[in-house]
Amino acid sequence: MNLFYLTRFRVICMVAMTSIFFTSATLKAQTNPEAQVVITPATLTVKELLTQLEKSAGLNFVYSTLDQELSKTITLNPSSGSVRSILQQLSSKTNLTLSATGNDIALKLRARGTISGKVLTSDGEPARLVTITIDGLRSTQVDAGGNFSFRNIPAGKYKLIATFVGLQTATKSVTLASAEGVSADFFLKESKQDLKEVVVNGAKVNKYGRKESEYIARLPIKNMENPQVYSVVRKELITAQMATTLDEAFRNIPGALVSRTGAGIPAVTARGFTSGDNIRNGMATWLKTNIDPIIVERVESIKGPSSTLFGSTMVSFGGLINYVIKRPYDTFGGEISYSQGSFDLSRLTADVNLPLNADKSLLFRMTGAVHKENSFQDQGFQHMQVISPSLTYQVSEKLKFSLDADVHKVKGTSAVLLTIPTTVFNGKSFKDLPLSDKRSLIDNSLASQQASNNLFAQAEYQISENWKSQTNFAYSLGAYDQFNQFDFTYLTESTIARKVRVWMPDKWGRKQIQQNFTGDFKAGPIRNRLLVGADYLSQYRQSHYGLVNLDVVDLSKPVPGISLPQVNNAYAALNVPETNSIQDSYSAYASDLVNLTDRFMVMLSLRADRFINKGSRNLGTDVVTGNYNQTAYSPKLGVVFQPVKDQVSLFANYMNGFKNLPNATQPDGSTSVFKVQQANQIEGGVKLDLFDHKLNATLSYYNIDVKNSTRFEIRDGQNFLVQDGTQKSKGIDLDIIANPIKGLNIVAGYGYNDNKFTKAAPQVEGKRALLTPAHVGNIWINYALSEGIFKGVGLGIGGNYVSDSYFANTGDYTFMLPSYTFIDAAAFYDQPKYRINFKANNIGNAKSWAIDGRPQKPANFMAGIAFKF
Repeated sequence: MNLFYLTRFRVICMVAMTSIFFTSATLKAQTNPEAQVVITPATLTVKELLTQLEKSAGLNFVYSTLDQELSKTITLNPSSGSVRSILQQLSSKTNLTLSATGNDIALKLRARGTISGKVLTSDGEPARLVTITIDGLRSTQVDAGGNFSFRNIPAGKYKLIATFVGLQTATKSVTLASAEGVSADFFLKESKQDLKEVVVNGAKVNKYGRKESEYIARLPIKNMENPQVYSVVRKELITAQMATTLDEAFRNIPGALVSRTGAGIPAVTARGFTSGDNIRNGMATWLKTNIDPIIVERVESIKGPSSTLFGSTMVSFGGLINYVIKRPYDTFGGEISYSQGSFDLSRLTADVNLPLNADKSLLFRMTGAVHKENSFQDQGFQHMQVISPSLTYQVSEKLKFSLDADVHKVKGTSAVLLTIPTTVFNGKSFKDLPLSDKRSLIDNSLASQQASNNLFAQAEYQISENWKSQTNFAYSLGAYDQFNQFDFTYLTESTIARKVRVWMPDKWGRKQIQQNFTGDFKAGPIRNRLLVGADYLSQYRQSHYGLVNLDVVDLSKPVPGISLPQVNNAYAALNVPETNSIQDSYSAYASDLVNLTDRFMVMLSLRADRFINKGSRNLGTDVVTGNYNQTAYSPKLGVVFQPVKDQVSLFANYMNGFKNLPNATQPDGSTSVFKVQQANQIEGGVKLDLFDHKLNATLSYYNIDVKNSTRFEIRDGQNFLVQDGTQKSKGIDLDIIANPIKGLNIVAGYGYNDNKFTKAAPQVEGKRALLTPAHVGNIWINYALSEGIFKGVGLGIGGNYVSDSYFANTGDYTFMLPSYTFIDAAAFYDQPKYRINFKANNIGNAKSWAIDGRPQKPANFMAGIAFKF
């Protein structure tokens, strides 16, 4: 008996000792959360991190069906520290939740839910066209009922931001704690009628200062996130200034010198380089007329070489101009206006918008104008007609189609191209010309027939919450039934040779197809906004051109008249053949804006471009000349740092532009194959968006170096074309848009440019480029009463300054375009149902010439009335 109990006691003791031993061993093996570990490398997959923690810290991770999440990349900062700190980074930088029991850590996907709500106006109606943004994550627009919804959102705390064009933003904080979702409603201070007025007539807060655009970077990013410099001229400013042509709106672009080609096509000189091409909705055009601003929602000017996203054909090294067509909105409305002014100006415009179905998924808008105006000179006139329909169809929540077009038809006289040989004229500027700026030496019978036709189609598809597809198509046809370009050359100080360049007929066409994919996603903790795209551009020309020598006139004697039959007979006698030419471009590009932190961003972009010039075919001889192919690569790099988030941005960029150059047949019969001409820009500056968007400003310094330019070099008495030319252009751009007090809006800009040819032909090397003024400034101040019995009464005043520039600069002789200052003023009375405008241009009656030598208008006046519905 005693032996039995003794044996049992010994067994119990052994079991107890074993239990104590194993318990002690277990406690000893349990990981100390403050134990130090080192993870290498700092950037690795989640699976690799778990493996290192299991080995170095003795942890055991328990999970299932998480392969996709475990394959994602995570960056640890710091990558060494306590076990607790590494696990905290694992939790915060992934969609995983961690639950620990001893050394066992269970991994699960973080719960995802829905954030939804409704936006209502002050009178209880659904608000439309309001954008709701989850700060730092994604955005959406409310539907026709004012509803919005974000699905598949990880649990956490978020700030929602409600924005409507030109109104102050509203914010709301929400906490999403479960997969069921959370609701957040917004109640705006404005009524439904207030919102409608903002859509049609412009914003109420800093209405000229909205810069966001889907075209500038082809990405959904804000101005403060973009390392590029650009300006936006909105329709509200165009309306306030009563602009009647698109080039008048260009005068609000800081540092831009405005001009026109001989055919009246709007052109801009910026940062020392001139472009007569314009982009429409971010796509190709080939204009052969001016553009009426009634069809334009806004004008966007991108500064500096911009080939990375926009190619080379329609872009100068100084930048590009993109004009955006008015699109439909989801309420009925519109405006009809009539204006009269100096020089027999008569102008009728219409803008009508209407939904076409009950759920307002199909929207239509039509704009148009009839414009007639005589020249201030003794001959000259312009008659323009334009119509522009626009249609959008929201097929589903994910799919949207857009279609718009415009047709411009112009009958009128062209400007005069003027040549002043340095050997025959002793004057120093246009002020010394013996010919009065009121005399034209042309005849109205030589009116040209011109047309510009544009078609744009777009399909947008939301592939997923993070990815979007955009397919664009553009077709543009510019045509001359007959275009008579006057070309006059001074032979002596009192005699002029008159010529007419005749195109009859002439057609210029461009067709562009573009596919873009844009993504907004995170790779580990790093946010990426990525664009990947491909582009095909085909352009052709059917030309029938001849130069008619008319006569030589003596300015001291009566000048004989000229007539259309005289020119047509001389042109027919030339018997010039027609030529056809075709060029194709194939491009692929990518651009990624990487948020290294929420305040530090880097943009990396690259374009590959293959240009195929199929040459020009002479239809008389069937001989093709000028065919060549070139390949170009165009990189872009940008950096943005925001010391004050969304209010102060310090930025720097490297941007590239290129131009395709044809081969050259030299005097000795050899053929020179040239490289692509390149321009490289380095720029830095600061952007401000302060006081709840009441002050928007950009200041930058740029330096552009151009290489691979061609120049003539004399060898053995013959002119050979060589490719070693260089040019430098540097300067400052300043853009200010302010709304300091209610009702007061200010737009101001200044540009300084210094440029010279650093290696060129001897007569121009070291000299400044022609037609590039050093100083250009603009300002417009608009004030409107917003309360009381005089609500809607307003005044505007502003102007433009352009310093002198070289019209000719060879050897010891210079001929100058004089500086000028324009001062303009406006008065208006704006009510919900009508608007009365009055405008005085060039009040000081300054005498001036555009860079093409064309005399500009003296003092002139305009008055108009608009009816709104």
